[in-house]
Amino acid sequence: MKYIVNISIVFVLIFSLSACTGRDGAFDLRKPYSLDLTPPEGPYEYEEGWSDGCESGMSAYAGAFYKLIGSFELRMKPDLRSNKMYYQAWKDAFLYCATYWEAVNNDKI
Repeated sequence: MKYIVNISIVFVLIFSLSACTGRDGAFDLRKPYSLDLTPPEGPYEYEEGWSDGCESGMSAYAGAFYKLIGSFELRMKPDLRSNKMYYQAWKDAFLYCATYWEAVNNDKI
């Protein structure tokens, strides 16, 4: 019986860890598996704005566990802040990722 419990625990751990991905599909235990963190293709300013905005949105709305392990940070590049494309992508991604976390925290996903 103890053998079956141990095997079950190993399988649960393997499946749990295999689902953790970050930006560009890289393994990252701190990022949620169900949220695609890859920015849409576009100019450099757009991709950077998307990445920074999403990271910031998750920082603001992530649950207590992710805040405890310091998964996300509020980011906005000062040299790109005045760029309209960067700022628009940042705002769009912030809302997209914040909405995701709001739904997760309220068990709507």
